[in-house]
Amino acid sequence: YIVAGVTTSNDGDVTGNHGGEDCWVVKLNSTGNIQWQKTYGGSLRDIASFIIQTLDGGYVLAGATKSNNGDVSGNHGDFDCWIVKVNAIGTIQKQKTIGGTDIDVSHKIVQTLDGGYLITAATSSINGNVTENHGDFDCWIIKVSSSGVLQWQKSIGGSSSDEAFCTLEL
Repeated sequence: YIVAGVTTSNDGDVTGNHGGEDCWVVKLNSTGNIQWQKTYGGSLRDIASFIIQTLDGGYVLAGATKSNNGDVSGNHGDFDCWIVKVNAIGTIQKQKTIGGTDIDVSHKIVQTLDGGYLITAATSSINGNVTENHGDFDCWIIKVSSSGVLQWQKSIGGSSSDEAFCTLEL
């Protein structure tokens, strides 16, 4: 089993907190014993929303970060969507922040047939990686390659708050 969440702890079962809220990933065996645990983030708020196992046996975590230090680089301002690819034992292989100067948060991620990722998110930005906003929060769909290159993004919504929380590749 793999579990992703948030921690402010740095004792007990939690080690390696970077400060404030960190993403916390715990790998459990079939009887619930911890095989490994890792914290990811920087000195500000880092939140894990979703985690999946990837085709190579590693994992990819989707969430949001306010940090721009520690494990995080490239933040555009406020919360950015944060995608973290780790190997089978939780070591970071790559990370990517996607967003603008306002609030951008990932909700779900799926691996696509080409090895890339489709991310369901919400954005209130209109700059940086975000090219359109209809008002307040928009549903934001993001496609990145397996190497983390932003391939395309699309904001969908109206003048009020619009968010999507799930995606399924058909």
